[in-house]
Amino acid sequence: MHVKSTVNFKACDEYVLTIPFTGNLTEEWIGYYIRSYVDKESNQTRWFAVTQFEALGTRKAFPCFDEPEYKATFKIRLGHKKGLTSISNMKFMNQINCPSNSEYVVDEFEESPPMSTHLVAYTVADFVFNEANSEDDQVKYRIICRKELVNQTEFAINLGPKVLKYHEDYFHEKFPLQKQDMAAIPDLSTNSMENWGLATFKENYLLIDLNVAKIDDVYDVGHSITHELAHQWFGNLVTMKWWTDLWLNEGFAEYLGLRGVDFVFPESKYFQVANVKNFLLVLNLDSLQSAHPLSVAIGKPDEIAPISQDPITFAKGPILFHMMNTFLGEDTFKQGIRNYIHEYKFSNAEQDDLWSSLTEEAHRQGTLDKNVTVKQIMDTWTRQTGYPVLNVVRDYSAGTVTLSQERYLSIKSNGTDNKTCWWIPITMTTSGDLNQTNAKFWLNCENNNLTTPLAKDNEWVIYNMQMTVLFRVFYDTRNWMGIICTLNDPTKYETIPTLNRVQLILDSLSFSQVGDMDYEITFQLLKYLKHEIEYTPWLAALSGWRKIDNLLKRTPKHAVFQNNIRDMLSCVYNKFRNMEEKVNGYENIQLQSLVISRACEYQTKDCIQRVLDLFRKWMKSVDPDNNNILPKELKDTIWIRAIQYGGVEEWNFLWGRYQRSNLRSDKDDMIFALGCTSIKSLLLRYLNWLLDDSIIPKEDAYTAFDSVTRNEVGFSVAKEFLYCKISDISEYYQPEGDGLVKYVNYIASQMKTKEELEEFKSFIIKSSGYFKEPDLVINQITETITKNIEWTSKFYNKILQN
Repeated sequence: MHVKSTVNFKACDEYVLTIPFTGNLTEEWIGYYIRSYVDKESNQTRWFAVTQFEALGTRKAFPCFDEPEYKATFKIRLGHKKGLTSISNMKFMNQINCPSNSEYVVDEFEESPPMSTHLVAYTVADFVFNEANSEDDQVKYRIICRKELVNQTEFAINLGPKVLKYHEDYFHEKFPLQKQDMAAIPDLSTNSMENWGLATFKENYLLIDLNVAKIDDVYDVGHSITHELAHQWFGNLVTMKWWTDLWLNEGFAEYLGLRGVDFVFPESKYFQVANVKNFLLVLNLDSLQSAHPLSVAIGKPDEIAPISQDPITFAKGPILFHMMNTFLGEDTFKQGIRNYIHEYKFSNAEQDDLWSSLTEEAHRQGTLDKNVTVKQIMDTWTRQTGYPVLNVVRDYSAGTVTLSQERYLSIKSNGTDNKTCWWIPITMTTSGDLNQTNAKFWLNCENNNLTTPLAKDNEWVIYNMQMTVLFRVFYDTRNWMGIICTLNDPTKYETIPTLNRVQLILDSLSFSQVGDMDYEITFQLLKYLKHEIEYTPWLAALSGWRKIDNLLKRTPKHAVFQNNIRDMLSCVYNKFRNMEEKVNGYENIQLQSLVISRACEYQTKDCIQRVLDLFRKWMKSVDPDNNNILPKELKDTIWIRAIQYGGVEEWNFLWGRYQRSNLRSDKDDMIFALGCTSIKSLLLRYLNWLLDDSIIPKEDAYTAFDSVTRNEVGFSVAKEFLYCKISDISEYYQPEGDGLVKYVNYIASQMKTKEELEEFKSFIIKSSGYFKEPDLVINQITETITKNIEWTSKFYNKILQN
C-alpha cells in the first residue's frame, strides 16, 4: 500500500493515519456477513451479522495489514438496533445512544492485546447467553446461541471451564483474557473458528441434547470445544508468522484437543480411538502420488483455502505430535511446548522456532542425543510427501534381521524413490520378550539398510510398538505366519498389544491390495477376529473390507463377498443383536454400533428385520418427534437400513422428521439415510431438491449427494444427474466454486473400469468451462479411478477363492 503525504515527514515524529471506510454487509461466507434463520416460536425470520475472517476476510470488513505477522491492538465499537446484542473478542465496556438515529445504540469493547487480524471477531444478533458459574478471579465463560437451542448448552457450559483449566495447566500460562465466549452460529462457513475470546461454531459442533444424542456425537462436541480452546494459546497467544505453518497451528490444537477429551473423560480412551481414525485417513490419502507435504509453502492467497480444508492438515499433525511426545517423553515434550509459548507469547513464530524449543529442552533433559535435533527428525516428516514402509527381512539361520525403508505408494511408480527417507524411531517386541518397547535406535538416510542381531528362536518380531509412528511394516512370510499363529490362539492373541493388532490388520490388507502379499495370508490373519472383542481392531478390519466391498459393488461377486463377511461377523453380531439392550462404555458402544451397522449392510436377515420392526414401531408411536423410541446409539443405522429396505411410506416419514428436527447431528444422519433408498423416483426427486436451498440447505447437499453415489441403485442416478445438471450445480455453488468438484470426486470414487474412466474424462473435458482448474480435476479422478481399475484387474478373480 502506498500513502502520499502533502507535507514532508520529520524523523522521530509520530504520525497517525486515518482511513475513512464504508462497506456493505456481504452475503458471502467470508468477511462481515449477514444471514437469517426462522424463529420456530414466532415463525418469523431473524437476521444476524457475524464475522468469519480466516484467512483473508478481515480486509473485506475494514482496512488493515491482513497478514498474521502484523499483530495490532483492536478497539471495537459496534452500532446496532436496540433489542439486539453485540459481542466481540473483548469484554463489553459500555453502551451509548447513537446521536444520529434514536433506534440505534453503540457498544464499546475493551482494547485487545496484540493479535492477528484473522482472529478479530464480532457479531450482532438476538442470541441468548448462558453463563457458567465461576469464582471472582476466574474467566467469564459463556455459551451464546439461538433462544430455542438454549436447552442444548448444558454440556458445553460444564465442559468449558474444566478445559480452560486443563490448558492453563498444560501450557503453564494463565488464560490471557477476562472472558471466553463460545457462539453457536446457524450458518457458518467453517465447522468452528478460534477467534480470540469469541470462538464461533456451527451449531452441532457446540450444542448437544444429552438426552437423545449418541455418545460419539457428545465426545465429538467435546473435542470441538477442547480444540478451539487449545487455540487460545497455540494460535492466538502465539501465532504463526505465515500460512505455511497452518498445519502446525491446527495439528497441535487437534492433538491437545484429543488429549483434553481424555482428561475430562479418562475412561473413554477417546484419544486412542481418534488416533486410529487419523491413521486410517492418513495412510490412505498420503499413499497417493498426488499427495502433498504437510508443510506447504504458501505463495498466493488462493493457495491458503485448499490447505485449510485438507483433512491431512488436521489428521497427520496430531499423529506427529503424538510421535514426538513418545520419543522425547511426556516431560520433555510438555516443557518444550511451555518454553515456546512463554518465549513467543503476544508475538509470532514458525515451525523451526518450535523445533528449537523442543531440542533445547530435550538436550537439557538428556532425552535426545546432543548430535541430533528435532528439526533434523521432523523435517523428514513435515516437508516430505507421504510416509515410509519399513521392510523387515529376517535371516533365520544367521539370527539377524535387516531393516530398510522406502516411500509407501498405493499405486507403484515406475522407478523406486530412493531420495525419500525418514528419521524413524525403531521400537519392537518379540515373542520371546514382550516388554521391548523403548526406542532402540533411529533408522535414517545414513543407515537405511541396517542389519542387527535377532535371536533365531523368536516365533515373530513386531515393530512400531503401540503404532506411535506413521509407517507400515512389511515382514517376510515366515514372520507373518508366526504372528498369525499367535493371533489365532484365543489364549495368546492379547499378548500382541491392541494397537499393534490394529496395525497388522491395516498393513496386511493394504499389502494385499497393492499385490505385495497374497490375500490368502491376509485372510488367515483376519480369521482371528472371531475372538476379538475390542473396537479398534474391528474398526481397522471393517474399514479395509469396506474398500473391497466398494470395488465389488455392481459386480456379480458382490453378493458372495458380502456372504463371507456376514459369516465373519456372525459371532460378534450375536453378542449385540438385541438392539434394545443397553451397552455401557465408550468403546463398547462404538463396537455395538459398528457391528450392527455392518451386519445390516452385509444383509444379515435378523439384523434387517429387527431394524424394520423398530422403525415401524417408531412410525406408529405418539408424537414421534419428541418421543423417539429408537435406541439412540443405533438411530443412524436404523434410519439407513429402514430407508434402504422400506418403501415410500418410510421415506416420507423420515423426511418429515428431518424437517422438524432441532438436533443438528440427527439432521446430518437423516439427510444421509434418505439417500439410501432403492426407489429411483425418490432418488431423482431428492437429487433435484439439492439445488433448492429452501428445501435442503446447501450445507446438507454434499452429504446427500455422497449418500446417493454410494448407493448401488443410486450411483447411475447420481451420475446422470451430474451430467445433465452440471450448469445448474456450478451456478448454485458460486462464488465458493468447489461444490462441483466435490460432486465429481464422489462419483469418481465409485468408478472402477477403463470405460468409466474414459467416459468421465471425456465429460470433464467437454465441461471444462465449469472448472477453475480442469486439468487438476482430471488428474485427481484419473488417479482415483486408475487405482480402482488396477485392483479390479489384479484381484477381482482371486479375492473370493480364499
